[in-house]
This record gives sequence, C-alpha cells and structure tokens, in this order.
Amino acid sequence: MRAGFIKGALRRAAAIPKLVFGVRGWTRLATDAMGRNREPYTVQKRGGCSCELRGGASDWWIFLEIFVFGIYQRVDADARKAQVVIDVGANVGLFAVYAASLNRAAEIHAFEPFPKNLTQLEKNLALNPGHRIKPHLAAVSDKSGTATLYFTPGDDSGCSLSQAKGESCTVKTIGINEIFQHCGVTLCDLLKMDCEGSELPIFEAASPELLAKIGAVIMEYHNENEVARLCEILTKAGFKTEVLSQIHTIYAGRS
Repeated sequence: MRAGFIKGALRRAAAIPKLVFGVRGWTRLATDAMGRNREPYTVQKRGGCSCELRGGASDWWIFLEIFVFGIYQRVDADARKAQVVIDVGANVGLFAVYAASLNRAAEIHAFEPFPKNLTQLEKNLALNPGHRIKPHLAAVSDKSGTATLYFTPGDDSGCSLSQAKGESCTVKTIGINEIFQHCGVTLCDLLKMDCEGSELPIFEAASPELLAKIGAVIMEYHNENEVARLCEILTKAGFKTEVLSQIHTIYAGRS
C-alpha cells in the first residue's frame, strides 16, 4: 500500500510541469485545490480547449485527471478514428470535451442525470464551439424508466444510482439496450463509462447484439470484486481486456 502511494505521488509530481506550462489559469486551479476558491473560473489547455470549473467542487481534480495526468490516453487512438462516442456519466463534460479535441468530426453523446452537472456541462460546450457533442439529461441503466439518484451536497461528481448518500432525487433512465435508438445511431466506436458503481448491472443487462456494435470500452470500476465478472462479459463479447489497476479502469478493445 505504501509503495502504491509513493508511485502515485511520483506520477503526480512528474505532472507538475505539464500543469504549469500546459494550462492557462493553473494558479486558480491550484488555489481551488487548496480549498481557497469558491468562485467559477476558466482554465485552458495551451493551444487547445477551455473548461469552466466550479470552485469548491471536485471539477479541478477531474480536469487534472483527464488533461494533465492523462487517464484516458489509452483511448486516444480510438477517439481519433471514432465516428460515434458515447459518454456515460459525463459529469460536467470534461471527457466529452477531451474526446472532441482529438476528433472534431466525432458525434459524441454525453449522458448525465444530475441537472446541476448538466448545466455546467452545457457551459463547457459553449466554451468550445465546433464540436458535435449532444448532452442528454438521463442516466444509463439496466432498464429504461426512472430511478433514485443519490448525491452528497457539495460533491456533485459522486452521484450514484447504486450507492446511497445524503440526499436523492428521481431521474430518467435509458436502458443500455435502448441507448442506440435514443441517440439515433446504429453503432458506437467508443463507449466511456464512469457511473459510480452501476457498471456491472449495466453490462449484465447488455445484449450480445448491442455489445457486438461497440468498438472499444473504457470504464472506471468502483468495486474490485466485480472486475473479473466485467472482464468475463467483455471477453465473451469478443473484446480483449486490459485492467489498468493503478487508475481503477478497464479498457476493452477489439483484437
């Protein structure tokens, strides 16, 4: 455990030059990370996209993960050649913006059930014109209908259908097997999923026909005990899986 902590600290230290020299507005982000900023502010990748972050939330950390630490670099090649990308658990849209920065021609569908997050997502889309990102106010689940979404006030990034938290609201759900019809597409070249513990029920409900039409998957897992089963489902569907345990992520591509 100590070795893992040290390795993580070293990786983050190595990312400091990427932050300082690669991100305009990094000082405000650093102030936010220290808990000293409660106002919205904008950061910009030099020569690239812009994002508005909510001070006092966890947006600063998600921005670092995606744009500085590079947790989604494994799918850069998939994103660059994708025609359709589906982002499940889009939060404030930072992955969608990242994918669009790699491929302006990609049609990107971003699903986020929490209204406050979707409002911020739309602000980030407005800062980056020329994309083909379509936001959807809905959670992707094992079946269509409605469900209870749990959240902790002040920590809007941790909304979950499966993990009970301080407060809750009712949200619309789109069943995984209806997602293509909802988006008006017939295939998905890249599926990104970060839905706070609902990954396994979603994939267990997914039909073989749907999975056959997905080119690659990148998902964060939230329960290590479910990793083997998730990999089993994906392998049976013809994917070759990689477990990136250092970032609690599974990548599945076509061999």
